[in-house]
Amino acid sequence: MTNMTYRALVLRAPGINCDRETAHACRLVGFQTDLLHINHLLGAPERLLDYQFLVIPGGFSYGDDLGAGTLLAKNLTIHLGSQLQQFVNEGRPVLGICNGFQVLVRAGLLPGTVSADRPNASLTENASARFECRWVTLSTLPGNCVFTRGIGHTLELPVAHGEGQLVLRGELAALQERGQLPLLYTLPQGQSVGTVEYPYNPNGSVGNIAGVCNERGNVLGLMPHPERYVQALQHPLRRGNVDGTGDGLLIFKNAYNYVVEMTSANPREQQGAVNHAPTQLKSDQAGGAYASSGVDIAAAERAKQLMQRAVKATQGKDVLAGMGAFAGVLNAQRLQKMRQPALVASTDGVGTKTLLAAQAKRFHTIGHDLVNHSVNDLLTQGAQPLFFMDYLAMGKLDPVHAAQIVQGVASACQQVNCVLLGGETAEMPDVYLPNAFDLAGTIVGVVEQDEAITGVTIRAGDVLLGLSSSGLHTNGYSLARRVFAPYALDTVFPELGEPLIDVLLRPHRCYLHEINRLRAYLADRGRFIKGMAHITGGGFEGNVGRMLPQGLQAVIETKRWIVPPLFQLLARLGRIERTEQYRAFNMGVGMVIALTPKGAIEARSVLPELITVGYVTEGEGVVLS
Repeated sequence: MTNMTYRALVLRAPGINCDRETAHACRLVGFQTDLLHINHLLGAPERLLDYQFLVIPGGFSYGDDLGAGTLLAKNLTIHLGSQLQQFVNEGRPVLGICNGFQVLVRAGLLPGTVSADRPNASLTENASARFECRWVTLSTLPGNCVFTRGIGHTLELPVAHGEGQLVLRGELAALQERGQLPLLYTLPQGQSVGTVEYPYNPNGSVGNIAGVCNERGNVLGLMPHPERYVQALQHPLRRGNVDGTGDGLLIFKNAYNYVVEMTSANPREQQGAVNHAPTQLKSDQAGGAYASSGVDIAAAERAKQLMQRAVKATQGKDVLAGMGAFAGVLNAQRLQKMRQPALVASTDGVGTKTLLAAQAKRFHTIGHDLVNHSVNDLLTQGAQPLFFMDYLAMGKLDPVHAAQIVQGVASACQQVNCVLLGGETAEMPDVYLPNAFDLAGTIVGVVEQDEAITGVTIRAGDVLLGLSSSGLHTNGYSLARRVFAPYALDTVFPELGEPLIDVLLRPHRCYLHEINRLRAYLADRGRFIKGMAHITGGGFEGNVGRMLPQGLQAVIETKRWIVPPLFQLLARLGRIERTEQYRAFNMGVGMVIALTPKGAIEARSVLPELITVGYVTEGEGVVLS
């Protein structure tokens, strides 16, 4: 396959002063990046179309928070209006940061316009009427935004601006319904709340808005600066992701991956590409009789084109045969470096959470549910993921929705350094309803036999610690859907402080990075995790007991933690008895870890979020106290 070059343009203009950091971030993720002054485009506006990604950085001066942005917006709309509109209409990504966000709003690109002279919004001075410079926490909402897709956790980013208060002409609910609010300010711990007050919402925007995208999702304006947090060293506490990167780099990575996927629509660029082959859709009668039976070959091919680049992004040189082959082949040579490698495998599905995703037409995060659930199952044995295989079945194949689902799977695999080796996309009109789909997968990992977590060393007196869940995860949805059936998906319950559907579709949390960090810390001190239980279907009783040796009992002290509002709301509306609650739901704890008392103290020093949820004693099974 021919190596493609993807070009990013970082725009310079009077007052902009974050251009070099922004260009650096673009180059880090793979873009060939040019810094170009607006004056060079005014005489040759067609040059804009030489690029696949446009970024308008932040900057301007303390005393001129609005004027320079307005001038740049006028230059863009008057002199490059048709080229810029073509750029956007073709789906190429545009990112405006801080004052660049202001430019996109002034130019009418965000959040959209009623007419050419009636913008839907304005970006004006902060409510505090002063310059704000601080670190903030952001929550990501599901939607079409290509810059935030696959990000299922809160982000930390710095802000530095004098203007950031978004004033809307239309209704906030309309933007939310169209998925145009991908980033909201939240509290540092990421709690679900209603209005976020200063300083956590530093500009005073209605609805805690930190970023807005267009309906298509390829134009994003945001107030925080992702280019200023692309590596851990830029954080005041020197913290970042496991690979040493900062949260801001995720925004640019998503832009690059999206551009790569976009170019896959060109057949000349697809030669030799790895496909997610829908083998159930093969027939020599493309169109004809097979199509009349309800299976659309053309839709299958389109789905492959849309998803293949995202899948390939998870695959390195160890993949000898990938998607498109009848079976995936992974070079296992690196296992030879292990002393006693043991393969660990697990198969699972997402369950009826898929029905909510289909109902809400939100398909970007469901793949994260599948992968994260599967990775957590491997972790309980101490294994690290090697490769993943997914299975997607639809009653009526929608290429875009199928691609979004598989892209979510691929994105989640990338985040845990796991190869998406192969998969199956099936259209089965007689098995599934037209808008229904099923998603399942198999994960294979590896562990040194003498480092496997088996639970055999658990003893009476050991402590049980818990890591919080992000919500229902992937179990209990049949009961939850019945309880919430009378309510619209956009209902905002006071207990939740956000639309119901956002809470219900929040991705299953993955614990890989936290557990790896904890194991490494304990190993340096001669300690180890004795047992782990992933709290899925069956709750504490059905899962904690699986790690206990015979003759031991786990006592779960339910008063040790505050049950999140979602579970309290379910219990109240559904009149669910306490025993059934703890059997059906995780109740806010997604992973339970068994340690010695001293090991528990050390574990909390490296992972302060760990909470004591119980202890081990002599007996049998699991009891709730």
